Amino acid sequence: MRLPARLSLARLPTPLQRMDRLSEAWGGPTIWVKRDDLTGFEVSGNKIRKLEFHLAAALGAGADTLITCGAAQSNHCRATALAAPPLGLETIALLRTPDGNPPARSEGNHLLMEIAGARIRYLTPAEYAERDSVMAGVAGEVRASGGTPWVIPEGASDALGMWGYVAAMEELAAQLDGLPPMAGIWHAASSGGTTAGMAWGADRLGMEAPVVGCCIGEPAADVMARVAAIWAEAATATGEEPPERGPLLIDDHVGLGYGLATREELAIQAEATRLTGMLLDPTYTGKALVGLKREIGAGRYGPGDHVVFWHTGGGFAAFLEGFRVVR
Repeated sequence: MRLPARLSLARLPTPLQRMDRLSEAWGGPTIWVKRDDLTGFEVSGNKIRKLEFHLAAALGAGADTLITCGAAQSNHCRATALAAPPLGLETIALLRTPDGNPPARSEGNHLLMEIAGARIRYLTPAEYAERDSVMAGVAGEVRASGGTPWVIPEGASDALGMWGYVAAMEELAAQLDGLPPMAGIWHAASSGGTTAGMAWGADRLGMEAPVVGCCIGEPAADVMARVAAIWAEAATATGEEPPERGPLLIDDHVGLGYGLATREELAIQAEATRLTGMLLDPTYTGKALVGLKREIGAGRYGPGDHVVFWHTGGGFAAFLEGFRVVR
């Protein structure tokens, strides 16, 4: 597949590891984990694959300032803030908090953004709902001061960032060569860019395994609308038709919503860590792995199946003192 210009920022290929102890303990399929938590240390996770394309485009446009947005503990904003300095770029991060004020303490991804020198502005949820127009306004301020901005949407989830996971599916296809057929490629789904790229790549490569997105905060219909919008943008840019087969999106495990976890869910994540040694982001990867375990228990996958679980990173969130635990 022909891809847009990209930088080499991630440590690739990431390993595909067979997790026998986890598979045995959960009594279902053989679970293989695609370790995108190992794309690097400071920039670890799925976002850096997307940023390889966005930052190449930013440099090509002569930009000096990146503008992006996310939650206060955004993995994407953290990866952007830390990928920018070696390239001579500044970052302005618009972060959503409950009241539009800075968090009470700096920790996790938020702390790393501050250390990296990102200029941070805080938005209320209502302001964040208008994030695209807010970022456009900030871009105007940068231009007015003589700078050249490059705006990256939430999660780098657009037709440019999508190519990070189209390329990742080529990487996975090579690793699956010679292995048994996979019953699913399971991952955390939210802003849509990773899901869109996976499903587009699977379609173009003729991969039979369904791409399964476990929604971690929003209804499946909302995530699919984002995927469809990204595909429409990509189709316009490339002249290609979007995939006929979309991803399978499951929203049965959203639970109490984005960034919220029950003690039972955290216990399942801790069990997985004790069986694999992997750190799990309780907002994204951890919640998706909880969903996989529950689907195994419900009989979706059996002992004869093989499943890929795509670890999309976010390990720094495991250190949050203030992660919201309920019940």
